[in-house]
Amino acid sequence: MIKLETTTKNGDKVMAHAITKELSITIDELILYSKTINLNIKSAQHILSLEDANNLVNFIHNEKAKLYFDCDEWKSNSNIDDYQNLLKFINNTLLIIDTQIKRNSDILDNSNDAYKQLQLLNMTNNDLINIKIYLLSKFDFSLEHLKDKLIFMKSEAKEYLDTIDNSLSIWADEELSYKKIDFNFTATKIVRLYEEQLKKIDNFSNVDKFFSQLLTSIKVLQKSDEKFQATDKEKLKTILKDGYLEEYHEQLFSEWTKEIDKLNKFYIKFIKAYFIGKISENIVLEIFSILDSIKQDLEEFYLDIRSGLITKYKDNPKSELIQEIATKDRIFKIYQKSQIKFIELLKNETSQVAYRFLNSLLSELLNFKIEEKSEGYEEIYEKITQLHSTNLEIYLNDIVMYGKELEKRDMEISKLMFKMTTDLEKAGE
Repeated sequence: MIKLETTTKNGDKVMAHAITKELSITIDELILYSKTINLNIKSAQHILSLEDANNLVNFIHNEKAKLYFDCDEWKSNSNIDDYQNLLKFINNTLLIIDTQIKRNSDILDNSNDAYKQLQLLNMTNNDLINIKIYLLSKFDFSLEHLKDKLIFMKSEAKEYLDTIDNSLSIWADEELSYKKIDFNFTATKIVRLYEEQLKKIDNFSNVDKFFSQLLTSIKVLQKSDEKFQATDKEKLKTILKDGYLEEYHEQLFSEWTKEIDKLNKFYIKFIKAYFIGKISENIVLEIFSILDSIKQDLEEFYLDIRSGLITKYKDNPKSELIQEIATKDRIFKIYQKSQIKFIELLKNETSQVAYRFLNSLLSELLNFKIEEKSEGYEEIYEKITQLHSTNLEIYLNDIVMYGKELEKRDMEISKLMFKMTTDLEKAGE
């Protein structure tokens, strides 16, 4: 809200002539604007209430921010007139843009700084690159970019007019006469580009704090990815080497990478959901935190537990199958644990759209699927998959009951896995 500082001694009155000075307009223009918002100003000495004065100031600022063109103002008898009109219109627009840049200097400085920080993030993971590209498209508030476009258009128009001025041939003039533009179309396009940028600037002033928080989360995400690709990969290699299991390094790191990639795709989904109005700012930031904690649990599993499954089942004739089921079961439980956190978030989210959106993504996250099959055990696979797919959402409001149901389901899955591993071991004897 723009506030007019000029007041009388008692602090609740403002002189109309102060508004004309503040906004560089004539008293006639002031009277015209005041009528639009039902105020009656008779002269520059007319006194308004401070509230009315500020309403008027804001109204004039908004009006002066707009670009209008009347077809009658830009009459044309030839394409030469159209090009000259376009040059004039672009020059007018550039002056208005410079005024806006000066008026919004604080917002633009902040947004440009945030934009540059985002640009400087050196993403290597494809999913993280997509996040960066998407956010760059949403937080490009620079009016300078629009100025660059207009200056290029201006140079094209000027080049055409210069060519005409320098032409000495009627045949060349005849050819140039076909190089037409539609002034009204181009002017409308310029107005739209200008108004879109102003909307983005207004939007940034509303989401400035959120974007800073989001940017911090993206930086954490980038560092997490760098750590995963370098430090975690080497840690896994060392652990396997110490257990004489180095040959499994590529396999296990590939498994781990698939889970990380799955989670990375969720970040962009939630960011997009915010921009199309499905979820709130707080939900996005909280979900980032939940996804980060899932990654930490996966790190613990792959560095502390996963190699133990190789040792435990290596003598089983169907070792790969058993490892796959045991691994996916452990990872499923990590995701299942996060479901409680997700649903807790939604207790304060009144939007049914947000609730349905989050539930659909949870279903995707909690999808339990076994790739390798062993003949004769189709019924057990089906039962295990069915148990993992059981919807326990009805118990989430009663955490004690939810815990009991999870325990019951885990026990049933453990029994099925024990039966299968035992049978497979006997079959291999």
